[in-house]
Amino acid sequence: MASVRYYYSKWFNRLLKATLGTYLKLRFNVKIYNEDIKGLKSPYLVIGNHVGAWDPFLMSMGIKEPVYFVISDAHFRHFWLRQVFKLVGGISKTKKLADSGTIRVIISIKKASGVIGLYPEGARNWDLKNLPVFFSTAKLIKNLKIPVVNTLMEGAGLTRPRWGRSSRTGIINLKYSILLTPEEINNLSVDEIYAKVVEGISFNEYEWQNKNMIRFKGRNKAEYLDLFLVVCPGCKSLCTMRSHKDSFYCTECGYSVEYDDYGFLNTKDEPFFNTTQGWSDWQNSYLYDLFSKDEYVSGKKPLFTDVKTKLFTGKRRGRLRQYNWLGKVELYFDRIVFTAEKRAAYSFPLDKITGLNIQNNNKFEFYVKDNLYRFKFTTQHKSVYKYYLAVNLIEKIKEEKAGIN
Repeated sequence: MASVRYYYSKWFNRLLKATLGTYLKLRFNVKIYNEDIKGLKSPYLVIGNHVGAWDPFLMSMGIKEPVYFVISDAHFRHFWLRQVFKLVGGISKTKKLADSGTIRVIISIKKASGVIGLYPEGARNWDLKNLPVFFSTAKLIKNLKIPVVNTLMEGAGLTRPRWGRSSRTGIINLKYSILLTPEEINNLSVDEIYAKVVEGISFNEYEWQNKNMIRFKGRNKAEYLDLFLVVCPGCKSLCTMRSHKDSFYCTECGYSVEYDDYGFLNTKDEPFFNTTQGWSDWQNSYLYDLFSKDEYVSGKKPLFTDVKTKLFTGKRRGRLRQYNWLGKVELYFDRIVFTAEKRAAYSFPLDKITGLNIQNNNKFEFYVKDNLYRFKFTTQHKSVYKYYLAVNLIEKIKEEKAGIN
């Protein structure tokens, strides 16, 4: 059943490529370099670096056949989106969790000589450089034994940073190449395949921009940068950064920068960083040192706290249940606590949490056993990313302390 349904979605893929694909190509000045794969016959697997919401549509542009993408199951919970993704042959996958159903669908597409698309990083990056690649990608490649096409996207991150809600116009280069042949897959170990995948999708947009200096024109270029950068380098305050149009400033000490058409930060104050990437690297290091202090490690003081938060619960599939009250979410070193007025508090031990991820920049979700929990902030400029970052830093701190002991 699955292979038949995916086979007959070809017409809708072609319609999207002719309409939305044409629009994106003109809107974002997309250049396609696909000479290396023009003679390739399906089935094959397409991978690439992942930076934006438009990535699957962009990746499909240089490929003749429909591409059936592995997509987060969160998108399938919305009725109309679910219908669209069914038509294009979207493959539902729970982020950061094993899913045997996804593997079965991928195998059915291979048997039907289809093209499968997935992103080895599993999520879009925030700082315009690669996230760690899931090792399971290499295992899948070894088992499928079909050609692997790599799509390197240049300029897509500066066109629409993950934290931004407005697009800019510059250039997007789509460069296709054959990363692995079936013969190479047979001869390589899973570890060697993993290394090839990591190397193939490796890309740092700011390193590329420093060499090319492409102008990305747009309005409100700094808006919502406070979803990503939450520590002021001037006064070290947490969650005091605000964005407005092209400006990014601290409400505590007044430190301010301007985001320019090339994606760089300019300031009349002390120039701490000239890119959001450099700021992010410093932020990660600063928060690591901060959260390593006894007052946080002891679990007595919350790392981050936010009010006016909505709670949703559910399972991997189907709609989520929304509770009709707002509460306060607090992240401690060992747990997440959600408290609503006149209701019992929810406490989630971090060592019981799996599948931690961010949806649409304002939803923070995770699993405890088979139950899904989602927190959604009701104000647009509240950072969900800081919770994701903090949990990852907690894991590193625990690993470091375990190594010392």
